[in-house]
Amino acid sequence: MMKIRHLCVFCSSSNHVPERFRQETLALADRMIEEDIGLVYGGGSVGLMGVLADRVLAGGGKAVGVIPRFLCTKELAHEGLTKMIVTESMHERKMEMSRRAEAFAVLPGGFGTMDEFFEILTWKQLGLHSRPIVVANPMGWINPILTFCRKAEKIGTVSGRNLDLFEVVPSAGQVVDALLRRRPRLPSSGMLART
Repeated sequence: MMKIRHLCVFCSSSNHVPERFRQETLALADRMIEEDIGLVYGGGSVGLMGVLADRVLAGGGKAVGVIPRFLCTKELAHEGLTKMIVTESMHERKMEMSRRAEAFAVLPGGFGTMDEFFEILTWKQLGLHSRPIVVANPMGWINPILTFCRKAEKIGTVSGRNLDLFEVVPSAGQVVDALLRRRPRLPSSGMLART
C-alpha cells in the first residue's frame, strides 16, 4: 500500500446535482479524514467542490484550493480553506493542483471536470507523471465516457494499455481504498453501474 498525503479531486461546481452525488462526496471526505489525506481541489465553495471542502475541514483535515483569478467571484472562492492559491489561468491552475498531489480522484462533474480528467490522463499517457487516477461512478454517470473509451480502443485510436491508466469504482467511498491498492482497471461492459 502506498501513502497518499494529498489527493487532488476534480468534481462539479454546480449546486444542481442529485442528492446521491452529495452523499457520495461526503463519503469520500470521510475516508480522506480517516486516512489523514489532505484535499487539493479547485477552490470553490459551491457544488460538490464546496461539499467536499466543508466536510474535510469540519473533520479536522486540510484543504488547499487552487482557483484562477477570473473565477474567484463566479465560483465563489472558499474563504475558510487551509490555503488558497490564485492563478492567472486555467492551465496554471491544473499544473498547480497536479504538483501538490500524490493521486487524483474524479467525482461527478461537467465540462470542467472532464477537461481536468482528460488532461491529467493525457499527461500520464505521455509519461509526465505515474500517479494513480480513480474515477467514482455513482449512478453510472461516467458510463458514456467508458463506452467512448472502448469504442476508441476498438477502432485503434486508444490502446488497451491506455485504458489501464485509470481505475473506475462504483462509489466515491471506495476511491481511497482503490488508490491505496493501486490496481488500475477499466470495468468490462457488464460491470458498468446501472443504479
